[in-house]
Amino acid sequence: MNDKTADSNKRRLAVAAISAVALIILVQFVDSYCTEMFGKTQSLSVRTFLMNPRGMSSEAAVAYMSRGMLPFYLIGALTPFIRSYTDIIGRKKMMIINVALLAVGSAVCLLANNMWIYLLGNGILILGYSLDIHLIYIVDAVDRKHRGTVRGICGGVSMAAAMCIPLLRSLYVDGGGHNWQILYAVGIVGGVIGLVLVMLYRFPNITGSKAAPSVGGSANRSEGKSVDSTECSTDDGHIHFIKTFKDICRDHATRNLLISISVVGLATAGITYYNEPLCAFSGMGEGNVNTVLLIQPIASLVINVLTGILADKMERRYVVQMGIALSLISGMAFTLGVGHGVSSVLLGILWGCMNGFYFSAEELINLMVMESVDISVRGRASAMSTLSYGIGDQLGIFAISLVVGALGMRWAKLVFLVSPLVIAMVVLRRKEIEKRRKHA
Repeated sequence: MNDKTADSNKRRLAVAAISAVALIILVQFVDSYCTEMFGKTQSLSVRTFLMNPRGMSSEAAVAYMSRGMLPFYLIGALTPFIRSYTDIIGRKKMMIINVALLAVGSAVCLLANNMWIYLLGNGILILGYSLDIHLIYIVDAVDRKHRGTVRGICGGVSMAAAMCIPLLRSLYVDGGGHNWQILYAVGIVGGVIGLVLVMLYRFPNITGSKAAPSVGGSANRSEGKSVDSTECSTDDGHIHFIKTFKDICRDHATRNLLISISVVGLATAGITYYNEPLCAFSGMGEGNVNTVLLIQPIASLVINVLTGILADKMERRYVVQMGIALSLISGMAFTLGVGHGVSSVLLGILWGCMNGFYFSAEELINLMVMESVDISVRGRASAMSTLSYGIGDQLGIFAISLVVGALGMRWAKLVFLVSPLVIAMVVLRRKEIEKRRKHA
């Protein structure tokens, strides 16, 4: 009878984990679509709001919109403070807020009739997709030996969402770049459907927690026990991550990971900015640009899944180092190749490698941060990781928006792509050497 009960419990937990992951993947699809929209329609938005009505050049228009977006990017600075409440109000309520903001932000962008309303809508989207807590759910509900793979699948879903943008763009946007705002309807419809499902779905009520092991290669602390994927079972009375910052950072491994993700964050501007405008304004034509936009997420999807599997087969930090190095190489090749006779298919592959390897490395560091702490503070650890990444991210975005007018898109992108990733490689390599010396 005991064996039957144990088997029944295992099956119940497996079904609960699979159903939770399925819903997370659905929400992740909508989240990722909204995340990609601004960058992959930037040439269209600057034409609509700046180039056509004001007669601005492409370089001047991109620089102007980048500067105008700065106050709205600061909205993202609120994310750690809000995400830290995940441990207090519960995962489900935070996911409801996440999805609701995606629907509202998409609606504002769809209806915007001037640049500032459009940027406001993107600011709402930034706050929404920055609250994405799928990694917390993965760490809570999935065994450690499968977390990297599940994370990779979620990353692949993100790229599948990104792939929908060029497909819809080819259907609805004409050669003059009109009607592009209708693409935000996906965020509205998907956001509403996701919101209803999240509200109706009863996340598995699973409990149990043990002390966290060291980061990188130890057994899963929740092995053989299930973890609450909805509400934190321990309320330590702390309101947000500031009050737990000192305690979490006392762990040497966690502190090093937070430093590393902050350095990696500096490169986000170089990784994500000016990719589509570089293609669109280099004389490629709408058809070739759509080819690049279609190939890019396919390449990123494959890379996300492969790096996720690798992260479960070997130490995560090695996969992170490999990802940063390959992102740097492919990013340089893409940036220098645009407008110099490189085929659109190859450009799409290079862009996909640049994005796929970079964001896989960033999310693996985030995953490692959450694996290094106890379940009762995972939400706040995730908030701290987001804050550390955001500091580098915001500094990079602010700096690149100031220099793009002087350097141009290509050189500004190279500066903010190469420098931070080289520094990140040095920092990660140094931490590895320190660890080897410590255990020698």
